[in-house]
Amino acid sequence: MFCPQCKAEYRPGVTHCSDCDVELVEELSESENELPYGSLETLRSVWTGKDQARCVSLCERLKAAEIPFKVNQRQRQLLLGVDEHYKIGVPPEFFSDARKLIIKGRLDHPGETGDE
Repeated sequence: MFCPQCKAEYRPGVTHCSDCDVELVEELSESENELPYGSLETLRSVWTGKDQARCVSLCERLKAAEIPFKVNQRQRQLLLGVDEHYKIGVPPEFFSDARKLIIKGRLDHPGETGDE
């Protein structure tokens, strides 16, 4: 399942994007599969970490600030559990503003770890 707006991939059975508040689709069309601000390779990484709640919180803040972003999520099944890794990228022209927003969030919530 995919969000037609932010292009996030969800596990089977999920029907609604928690970030965009829209219904998910089973497949993205060719045009929906393209990022509106270029490919994932052209985006600049502003945060990486293993904390899903922190990633969602940062995405909500970027969305509120009207900064376009893309989340890359990697999950690996390990013997004792699942290793999750999240990476938030933004178009280069939004990098400075996004970085300031993320640093301000870290200062507002000291003790949060796991991000670059």
